[in-house]
Amino acid sequence: MATEFDREAAAAQLAHGFLGDSAREALAPLKSAMADSIFPFLEAWWDQGDIQPSSGDRKKVMQQIRAPDHQARAVGYEWIDEFFERISSAIKFNRRNFINIHPSPYLPALAASFAVSAQNPNNIVPEVSEATWQMERECVEWMAKHLTAMDPCRAWGNVVSCGTVGNMTALLVARDYTYHKLARPRTDEVGARGVIGRKPGIVLTSAGAHYSLKKSLWFLGIGHENLIRVPVAWDEALERDSARDDRFLRGIRDGEWPDLIHDSRQHERAKGELERFYQGEQRPFELQPLNSEVFKHLYSCFQFDVPLLAFVVNAGTTFTGTLEQMDSTAIRRLRAEDVHIHVDAAWGGFALVCPELRERVAALEKADSVVIDGHKLGFLAYPCAAVIFRDLDSRYQIEHDAPYLRHLAPTLEGSRPGSHVAGLWAALRGIGEDGYVRWIRQLLAVTRRVASALESSGDFQVLHRVDLNALAFAPIPHSGESRERVNNMCAKLKESIKKHGFLINLVDSVSGIQVQNEPGATKPNEKIVDLWALRLVITNPRVDPHDADVLVEALSSELKVVRAES
Repeated sequence: MATEFDREAAAAQLAHGFLGDSAREALAPLKSAMADSIFPFLEAWWDQGDIQPSSGDRKKVMQQIRAPDHQARAVGYEWIDEFFERISSAIKFNRRNFINIHPSPYLPALAASFAVSAQNPNNIVPEVSEATWQMERECVEWMAKHLTAMDPCRAWGNVVSCGTVGNMTALLVARDYTYHKLARPRTDEVGARGVIGRKPGIVLTSAGAHYSLKKSLWFLGIGHENLIRVPVAWDEALERDSARDDRFLRGIRDGEWPDLIHDSRQHERAKGELERFYQGEQRPFELQPLNSEVFKHLYSCFQFDVPLLAFVVNAGTTFTGTLEQMDSTAIRRLRAEDVHIHVDAAWGGFALVCPELRERVAALEKADSVVIDGHKLGFLAYPCAAVIFRDLDSRYQIEHDAPYLRHLAPTLEGSRPGSHVAGLWAALRGIGEDGYVRWIRQLLAVTRRVASALESSGDFQVLHRVDLNALAFAPIPHSGESRERVNNMCAKLKESIKKHGFLINLVDSVSGIQVQNEPGATKPNEKIVDLWALRLVITNPRVDPHDADVLVEALSSELKVVRAES
């Protein structure tokens, strides 16, 4: 049964809940809620307890903000205590949280985002978002210049909600360009006719790629089974398949392909990464896409008339933060064949502000498109990412018109908040190029310190070259210990290290690499298994370098316990 309409209560709610002709009446209770409730809660929650607050920690937080002399909540804010009680269980992205890629956000950017949220512009068109529309253009130009080394006068792009939307946008452009090119001399636009009835194409990437690429191919009608993941190490699975590949190579009769693939395979085998891993050497895997595998797929596309829509390079892979190189022999060949090169730099994009890291990727300015997340190493709150294209000519592929709007932003998204643009703009101004270089180098230095401490401990093996603020490692097997047992120890260590106040990840497949279960096995059909690892990501600029030593000492101590119990 509906309650009787209370005009007085409705008037108070309207006055306190919405901006009218005068702002003071509505902003006064908001200001009070911020000063008297929200800021005290955040302070108590952050300072009380561990990364994952216990029920006792949560009770103490609520006791602190529910002081006896606390006044009744203002109209419209009566829900705030229940709200605090619920969000008090949230995980803290503090300096000992080594499990998450995203940071505790840069607070001045939150202020900019909040102010624009109250204005509520929609960046889909400039007429209702003139200020944040211009800020968006400036942000894209800044990232093109300082992170990708693209020509900011030719590059274009948008601030989007996440790397997934950015990857979808880039691969849509790649898809439509490729099908249009293959249809010549006919005019055949995918946007008008769709993909039904077209010859299925593929997208190549590495085994370390993010799952959003699979989602992108599903969304774009390409089909996620057409995402081909190239191995990043000559592992036991490739070794077992080598006889079949030898037969494949003998069947190739045309041109340079047999020698090109054969020579690449020989080089990759000769690197001996797998042998170095078995011998317990530190950082045995480079985790770069194998040129031989890329060439095999490229040959097959040409030979069997399969459209190759794009190759995705990963500047910061999901598992290990690896920076894949843009100037490999295979990538240079793909560029020469006019294959769209997209760089998923969602993780590592802001790290490329450091010249030494941008040089490691190399030739980034030659990529056709790049995705960068602000809510990772840009130190911003969700959501914030950007997709940037090297050439203005690709804009027409995603431009749309509306009968009641002019100058629509070329983007897959419809309504687009100006708030995350404002936060990004404020961070670029407040932190700046020098600040990003300083804080990212600090994160990298602490990550390298953890890696060195792990290596010096004699208990752990860092499994790969460390490029960014992440690393994957595993216990060094004792005599007779199988890889499955080591994998099991990784799972137990992930849980036991929590009592020391640290959070780290468990990865049950390091970039798809498969290794022998029994060390030194020589039988042809010996069991091979996935390579598991413990993984840490260091993202909070306030991290204490001393924590690197504390973490490794705790891991070594816990390993003794886990090993004894296994």
